[in-house]
Parts: sequence; C-alpha cells; structure tokens
Amino acid sequence: MIGRIDLRDFKCFKSLKLPLGRLTLLTGLNAAGKSTTIQSILLLSQTLRAREWGTDLWLNGPLLQLGSPGDVITQSADGMEIGLWTDSIGGRWILGAIEQENERVLRVLEIEVTEKETQKFKIDSPLRQLLPDKATAPALRQILNEIRQAIYVSAMRQVQTEVFPAPEDPDPIHADVGAVGEFAPWWFHHHDDMEVDSRRRLMGSESPATLRGQVNAWLQDLFPGAEVNTQAVTRSRLIRLELRTAKTDDWRRPSNTGYGLSYAFPILVAGLCAKPDQLLIVDSPEAHLHPRGQSRIGRFLAQMAASGLQVLIETHSDHVLNSLRLAVRDGVLSPTDAAVHFFDPNLKVDESATPVSSISIDARGNLSSWPGGFFDQSESDLANLAGWS
Repeated sequence: MIGRIDLRDFKCFKSLKLPLGRLTLLTGLNAAGKSTTIQSILLLSQTLRAREWGTDLWLNGPLLQLGSPGDVITQSADGMEIGLWTDSIGGRWILGAIEQENERVLRVLEIEVTEKETQKFKIDSPLRQLLPDKATAPALRQILNEIRQAIYVSAMRQVQTEVFPAPEDPDPIHADVGAVGEFAPWWFHHHDDMEVDSRRRLMGSESPATLRGQVNAWLQDLFPGAEVNTQAVTRSRLIRLELRTAKTDDWRRPSNTGYGLSYAFPILVAGLCAKPDQLLIVDSPEAHLHPRGQSRIGRFLAQMAASGLQVLIETHSDHVLNSLRLAVRDGVLSPTDAAVHFFDPNLKVDESATPVSSISIDARGNLSSWPGGFFDQSESDLANLAGWS
C-alpha cells in the first residue's frame, strides 16, 4: 500500500508530502492540486505499462495526456522528483529523480529503495525490465508492481455507445476497466461467474455471490430495480451492454437509461474484481448520481477499502464525504484507515507552503477540523436565505 506521496517541482507543487490511507478522499477548490496529486501516480503507472520504453517518462498515453516536459516541471526547475512511500513492505520507499534532457524528454535518473541500507538503481534499461529481475530488491519489485497495476476511472466515462471493446493487451492489468470505463463490459461478461470476496458483497442482499450477482445487487442499491446485462457480438471481440430499471422493462442501450447507471457501472466492476492491495483511483464517483446514489457509491468504496483494496477518491460531493464518515462510525472502516485532504490555494502563504489541510475522522464519524470553504456552501446559502448573513 502506498502510504505517502512526496513531490518536488511537479506541476503546481514546489514541494508536497501527502499521507494516504486505505481510503483517501481528496477534495477542495478547483485548480488547487487534487488532480496533479493523482497524476503523479498515473504518470509512473503509465510509464511502467508502456510496451516500448527506454529510460524516458511516458508523459502521454492511455491513462493521461500531460503534454511536454515544460507542462509538468515547476517553472525555473530543471527536474522533478516523485516519491512513493510504502508501509506494506516494512516502511521502505521509492524515489524517482527525473531531469529534463531536452525540450521533449524527461529522463529517469535513478530509483532509491531504503531497506536495511539505501540502495540506488541507476536506470539504463526500461523500468519494466526491473520487475522480474531477481537481482532487484524485493521492495522495488513490489512497489513497481503496485504502481503498474493501479486502476483508474476518470471523471469522464463512455456512455454514448452500446458496444464496447476488449482490452488490446493479451495480458491486461487485472480489473482495469479503462480510464473511461470502456473495458468494464468485457470484464463483467468474461468474469460474470467469478466468486466475489464475502467482504465486498452487499450486506443484507440475497443476490448470488458471483460478479454478475453482486454488480446487480450494488446497482440496485444505487438505483432500485436496475439491472445490467452483456452479450457478445457475433464474430467480434465486442461486448454489447444492456441496462434496465425494472425487471418488467425491456433491455435498453446505455444512452437511453440515464447516465447515472452507466457512470456507476465501471466503478462497481473494478471494485468487485480487483485483487487485494490493488490501488483503485476514482475521479468524481458522484457524477450523474442522485444524492442517495452519491452516498451509496461512497459506502461501496469504503467497503472495498475495508476488504483490502487501497482506494483514492477525488470528489466535490459532501454526500460521498458523509458516507465515509458513516462507514467509520458503523465500523466498516477503521478511523486509522481513512484520510481526508482539503486543497485550498489560500493556504499557500509562501512558495514552500503546502496548500493542503489534512483532516482526520474519529470513531464516531466526527471530523477533526472544518476549514473555511470545506463543504460549507449549503450552510452559507441557507444562512443567506434566512437573512442571517
């Protein structure tokens, strides 16, 4: 599990040290650094997945498009560092020191792993080749694998079609539904009878313990009566996705059943399929969901984290936040496993200051602090309507 992100001269951050929990919620003002924090992980994951890669950082690919080195290195800096601390292997960490070789290339200089003593690996071959190398420190291999196998569901998801592709890689990252959810129907169709971990099943539901049964159980928890079905398209690798909102309804194409179902579907498939300790990153899980659905998708992600996944959420939903608080209060998730970070540029009083306020949750679901601008707009508007301000 990644326990902390350390950034230096990466995009908007001169310096950042951000602790992560089993479930971490990133929220705050727009353009304050939430997406940049997530991109630091995705950048390394995308690089490790690249088919052909020397020692160059893969800035543009299927997970994200960052442009040129000048777009990712802090102004006036000549390089950057992305450090990922991991406590799952005894408090060791990996640090990528990256310099700009020319206007188009960022080159990895070295990777440092702290075990009993510091070991530095000079990178003169693809990072990916280090994964199976028996001479490479086990700590390095493990953290590289964790980064490579991260699953990312972006804020934009594919809904304007009824047929979806199969992953191009013959050995795809397990449970990787694609950044826009494009592979979720394929995973659902080809693993529909997979038994789901009992800790991930919807509590109180009598639905089958299979992936099909549990996706539909959670989908009905979000949208009462809703169901999903898939069919293979003859003589192709395409999968047709069908949805309905009641058992008596006809199956319909995704664009004719409301975006909420289609937006939630990839999150459910990824969470229920993922292996223990895989990292699941979800941007805006609340997108297109009714407030009750937002609360329930938050509860789903909390339960996935409690089952052994590491979950990282970017959200602007107070319903998702409150569902996390309720999950802690109800004992679904330990308070020590939950982390909340509020990003606000106003906190950056000087260049070295971090624009992040970290908030803890106690066993009763109470927050340790409530900074100005932190989910207080409803109260502000109501006070205004009542004439109190």
